[in-house]
Amino acid sequence: MIPKCIQKILMTLEQNGFEAYLVGGFVRDALLGIKTNDFDIATNARPKDIFTIFGSVYGSIKYSSFHMKVKNYTVDITTYRKEIHYENHLPVELEYTSNLLEDASRRDFTMNAMYMNLRGELIDPCGYEKDLKAKKVVMIGDPIQRFKEDAIRILRAIRFAVTYDFTMDNDIEDAILKEKTLLKDLPREVIKKELDKILLANGFEMLKKYDLLEELGISTTNIKYVSDLVGLWAQIERDVNYHPEKNFQKREKNIRKILKYGIIRLFDIYEYGYYDCQVAAMILDFPMSKLEEMNEGLPIHSRREIVMSPKEIESLSGAHKLSLGLLMKDLEREIVLGHVLNEKESIKEYILKR
Repeated sequence: MIPKCIQKILMTLEQNGFEAYLVGGFVRDALLGIKTNDFDIATNARPKDIFTIFGSVYGSIKYSSFHMKVKNYTVDITTYRKEIHYENHLPVELEYTSNLLEDASRRDFTMNAMYMNLRGELIDPCGYEKDLKAKKVVMIGDPIQRFKEDAIRILRAIRFAVTYDFTMDNDIEDAILKEKTLLKDLPREVIKKELDKILLANGFEMLKKYDLLEELGISTTNIKYVSDLVGLWAQIERDVNYHPEKNFQKREKNIRKILKYGIIRLFDIYEYGYYDCQVAAMILDFPMSKLEEMNEGLPIHSRREIVMSPKEIESLSGAHKLSLGLLMKDLEREIVLGHVLNEKESIKEYILKR
């Protein structure tokens, strides 16, 4: 399952006298039969050695890791290490080591502390494969202490449980309930990445199970699962804006409007787009066959399809700027609803009467 270009990176490190193993997500997913394009490599080579071997042409050092892109793959090469001290949920002091066992011991969950060489052979220095086979999320070390070091591990534990349909270790469950208020100190962009994955894995109920909604600024208690991330967030009332992206907010606003109506109308398909209406239809249990029929029956799908240009309409109506915009909007609605035919004579008659 290891792509040849990734094998080449591992081999290059070995040929330069260093150990090199795939670790974390790739190994976990490979053992579960899941394909991934993200590759983390652990090595006893120091950052300066890695940079010397691969150079700035292939990547750059970021957060003490060598980050590179190879074909369609993202690769991070990290030196074996121990985290000595955390501040604000981030390791601010670390110590490089040449000991694979020490590197395994500093990782968060047992499922992420197994290694694989370039030949695809599993290296499991701590005997953690048994937890993966038992389908169990198990923390390395004391969960309370590990959550205090980095509270995002609370959401990562939940994400792994819902994504892989694993059970949670009792110690982790107890620690989540005791330390859940730590989530309030995390940056929203850090929380967002985990929440998106949890929601897409249908994990909203698990957030409720561990009583985390208040800490996350969420007041909604029930949502209907859909496979579209915007459709999920459109159902969630919250105090925190996790998605500042303009396109995301626009789509979320559109879906919220449709959900508020409680039904999908013909002009909604035209105004908000067929895809967002499909998402809203799944949430509202609106018949897809009816939605498809409505979409196919639209006389126009955009303003560009109106047979008269805005310049022709401006010349005929005498409207300018804001009033022209309002006229065009009304004309679109009238054509979509079938009150005006998309023909020049019908449009001229409407404009002159208006």
